Amino acid sequence: MVMEAFTTIEKHIHEEHPSRMAFARRLAAKYTDRSIKGWEMMIIRYQTNSDTSYTYDEATDTYSTNIPSGTITLCGVDHRQLLADYTSNLPTRDICLKFDMPTAHFNHYRRIHGFTRSSIPLTDEQVLADEPEYILDEIVNSRRHTLQTQLTAKENKSLRKDALKWRNLEQHIITDLPQLQRAAATVPRLILPKSVSPYALVVCPTDFHWGKHGWADEVGQTYDFEEARLRLMQKTQSLISRLPASPEKVFVGAGSDWFHVDNDAGTTTRGTPQDMCASPAEILISGCKLAREHIDLLRQVAPVEIVMMAGNHDRHSTLALMMYLSAAYENAPDVKITITARNRRYIIYGDTLLGFTHGDGMNKKTSLAALMAVEAREQWGLTSHKVWFHGHLHHQRLTENDGCLVVQMPSLAGHDRWHSRAGYTTSTAGLAAYFIDSNEGYIGSLFAPVSHED
Repeated sequence: MVMEAFTTIEKHIHEEHPSRMAFARRLAAKYTDRSIKGWEMMIIRYQTNSDTSYTYDEATDTYSTNIPSGTITLCGVDHRQLLADYTSNLPTRDICLKFDMPTAHFNHYRRIHGFTRSSIPLTDEQVLADEPEYILDEIVNSRRHTLQTQLTAKENKSLRKDALKWRNLEQHIITDLPQLQRAAATVPRLILPKSVSPYALVVCPTDFHWGKHGWADEVGQTYDFEEARLRLMQKTQSLISRLPASPEKVFVGAGSDWFHVDNDAGTTTRGTPQDMCASPAEILISGCKLAREHIDLLRQVAPVEIVMMAGNHDRHSTLALMMYLSAAYENAPDVKITITARNRRYIIYGDTLLGFTHGDGMNKKTSLAALMAVEAREQWGLTSHKVWFHGHLHHQRLTENDGCLVVQMPSLAGHDRWHSRAGYTTSTAGLAAYFIDSNEGYIGSLFAPVSHED
């Protein structure tokens, strides 16, 4: 087949052709047994073999290939494996390492033999010697192997990515965990009036975006570590000061875009670059410590239950935060933590079923009420009241759908370039606290806004 093609090329090689591609088009039009691309590759192979060539010894099953720098001799098994690896899209560097062959030598070798990524995984000698049915079986098996190889490579890439995230977590967080376990100090309890009816307080500093950078000259206000911490602690103290009575419990949403970035590259979980006021490592470490400081403030009011709410900016960093807090409060009887990889969390308090989620990536055709009814059907049947809490959109909203109250919580965060340029600057930043009566469900809220004078 190859020699026939070479004979055809030799027949027309001396004709005038503007380019190799034009020559290939002319051959494909006249000799339809090959495509334009096929003829182009044969022309390249012919031109290469003008100076270099190979021989195949059938008796010893050996290929001797002449390249400009010398002769490469491979047994048939290695030659066919090299072809199989190349057509299965194994990276060139891996093939060269496998066969101990310099990249330049390999490139000469494959060109002489006409190997391309789209070649059938059989040598010319195999094609000439084998029956068509066997050839087809070999091609199918080879493609199956290629798909498996590519799948494995993709899985390995994902594993390497996760391993890098784990290494960063181990370096910056896990090494401190033994110390944290010994440091679960008690905090003084504030003296508040006893509530007539038991109630729980829900405080979720969702969309806090610790590490976000906002330059006042560019976006109208400063947002950095100092400003963010000030907003969080002041507004939490403001809410506490206005509590009418002592709650039975405080639910705290952890995560939910607490962190502005999710990796060492300084991007969100999906890879969107962000403006940062510090390095990713500093954001992660300081953000974990601030979360603990905030929880310790709320522990002065009542026992705390921390609810995991991973956001679209910090899906993996939220897990690191929860591990940090779990270690920090392992010996604290007034702090309960449950770590889960699920996007939505359901908790019963009194006669109310509470749902917690960040709020991104939702199927717009499916309501939160419907999800709660299906995913927490047992708890749904045991309670009279249903309340959802979510963030993501940075402004307050209260709706009621299908027998379920949906609370969209505000954000404390300031603006960055993206929000400013897009015009997302009209919502009032602040922190809210929500009252859940043990018997009557949602009964009201408090809001501590961030004013321009703050």
